[in-house]
Amino acid sequence: MSPKRFLAARWPILLVLVAIAVPALTYLFRDRIPAHWQMPPRALLAGVAIEPDVPIAMPDGVRLAATLYRPRAARGRLATIYVRTPYDRDRNSSGLWAALFFARHGYAVLVQDVRGKFASQGRDFLPWRHATGDGVATLDWIARQPWSNGKVGTFGCSALGELQYALARARHPAHAAMITSGAGGAIGSARGSYEYFGLFEGGIFELASGYGWFAQHGAKDPRAPPLLDVDIRSELRGLPVAGLVRRVRPGPNGYDDFLRVPLGDPGWRPLDYVSAGDRLDTPTLAITTWGDQTVGATLALSEFARAGDRPGSTSRQRVVMAPGNHCEHEQIGDSGRYGDLIVHNAQQPYRDWYLRWFDYWLRGRGDGLASLPGYRFYVLGENRWLSSSSWPPTGAREQRWYLGGNGRANGAGGDGVLQARPAAGSRYDEYRYDPLDPAPSRGGPQCCTGNPSDRAGPVDQREVEARGDVLVYTSEPMQRPLRIAGPLRARLVISSSARDTDFVARLVDVWPDGRAISIQEGALRARYRNGIARPQLMTPGRRYPLTVEMRSIAYLLPVGHRLRLDLSSSSFPRLERNLNTGGRNAYETTAVVARNRVHHGAGSMSYLELPVLELPVPSSVAAMRKTSGN
Repeated sequence: MSPKRFLAARWPILLVLVAIAVPALTYLFRDRIPAHWQMPPRALLAGVAIEPDVPIAMPDGVRLAATLYRPRAARGRLATIYVRTPYDRDRNSSGLWAALFFARHGYAVLVQDVRGKFASQGRDFLPWRHATGDGVATLDWIARQPWSNGKVGTFGCSALGELQYALARARHPAHAAMITSGAGGAIGSARGSYEYFGLFEGGIFELASGYGWFAQHGAKDPRAPPLLDVDIRSELRGLPVAGLVRRVRPGPNGYDDFLRVPLGDPGWRPLDYVSAGDRLDTPTLAITTWGDQTVGATLALSEFARAGDRPGSTSRQRVVMAPGNHCEHEQIGDSGRYGDLIVHNAQQPYRDWYLRWFDYWLRGRGDGLASLPGYRFYVLGENRWLSSSSWPPTGAREQRWYLGGNGRANGAGGDGVLQARPAAGSRYDEYRYDPLDPAPSRGGPQCCTGNPSDRAGPVDQREVEARGDVLVYTSEPMQRPLRIAGPLRARLVISSSARDTDFVARLVDVWPDGRAISIQEGALRARYRNGIARPQLMTPGRRYPLTVEMRSIAYLLPVGHRLRLDLSSSSFPRLERNLNTGGRNAYETTAVVARNRVHHGAGSMSYLELPVLELPVPSSVAAMRKTSGN
């Protein structure tokens, strides 16, 4: 038989073998093959049909590009999962994973480029301008399709999660449920937060994250040239802060808008962040991680939504707080490491939860995770998951640790102490804050910096604590375990030689071997001590009370460990440096050295406020107490 006749007789068999081999090889080498190359063979193997170019017209005529995924064997109308992304719908691994996962479980999945990005029209991209209106128009389009059952769920992490909250503002009848993760950046003026895209903390610009994200993704023109190859850490030292992105990526960029409009200004209203006048009632499974810079905002959004619950009704909000950094809730179970901490028992059945949540709200199946509590949280150091109907957890009690010492708390070798009662009299600790020699960032809540050498999460702080411009207050070793669960606050009485300066507070676990591992941290620009909407400069030398919100955490300090509070005026480059002039900080190039003081003692009480959740008393100890009458 000739080769030609041989191939002609056997080509159906060869096609079958190729159809089997390509998806199988794709699966075997999935860690080495780009996600968008894997999609066609994996979809073929999973029985998912792909409609790659679906244009959807907005009311103003702009067309947004989408890709539609549907199960080939589906019969009848389908519930839809809607995913929006600014990262290229055909290449972003998160959107592609969601498309394949939900489509092979019987859902239609629509993945869409946001306005002004990749194949979608529009040339004025800015997070999250048009997000609510474009989302509503897309839901209207989905509901009109002959394959749709009229119910839509939204899904995704980070920007993909924030866009869900922007849509939830509209309370569209087709928007039946959401699963968000790492999405606290959706909050605007709601609950007095003013975090906008997760880039403002206590009124301070999150420099490393903001620069990294906008330099890579913030160009307003989709045809703008790519980011130059630069040394990011060196670039971040430049002044003014407002000009940094233009130096490495010329052209209009959303970075400039975020720095130009003052916090609390009406200029933020056209961007679709959750504002104080909104109402959220879409059933939401919200997942966050302790290392996410927006963990506090995620909790605030949940409380904001719960405020609209009818009295006596069961809340349709669920929150899960996992170990890990931004969007790492699934991966952390495999890695077993979070910063410098080893974590065990971190896994949760997330993918089962995704399906059960959407099955209930979109297809009327199952119980909608009725057994999942309002709050499910992982206790670091205890390697244990706990549950509560509220946050802070039911049973948590406020505990105060007062700052003390003899006025020389500078550095870990100083005399600063944390103690159960305020000392008599009044003292202060002073440090010299020079914006041109700022205390550096080591770990902490950050993401998206674009610098692969940056570390996030709980990291050893001994290098930072060796500096004279860092005040260090340390407790005696724990005589019994201390379990912290809830929001952390440093309530300080301060004064400064400057009209404005920053205060950074970091909670630290000091191990018996000397390691000083960060637990959680926060910061406040002093001009915002009365609220972001009411900035007020200081009078040099005058004392002021202020509160540094340090996010939430669940953490167990074992016996023998010590609790520590570090205070400084910078964490660079995580946070923009305050140049101490009292002017428009992002546009200035001249710095003023500040002499900053923290006052403590009965005359001016400064203290750390912790929510403490008592551990069960061991049975042997309980028996001893009973027999001794204590």
